[in-house]
Amino acid sequence: MLGDIIINYDRVVLQAKEYGHSVLREFAFLVAHSMYHLCGYDHMSEEEAKVMEEKQENTLIELNILRD
Repeated sequence: MLGDIIINYDRVVLQAKEYGHSVLREFAFLVAHSMYHLCGYDHMSEEEAKVMEEKQENTLIELNILRD
């Protein structure tokens, strides 16, 4: 087991509105983001952030969960 992911639904709804995403898109993004952290990726440096963001975006594209 790599770890746990806990996502607050109320926060998902708030962030979806804040970023102009659907609730599904925001939830999927947070799951992908969390999974990459559990797999050892991080975004502390600009280079790390670039790699992690690309992986997250590719995952969401593969799942056909696109920005609205």
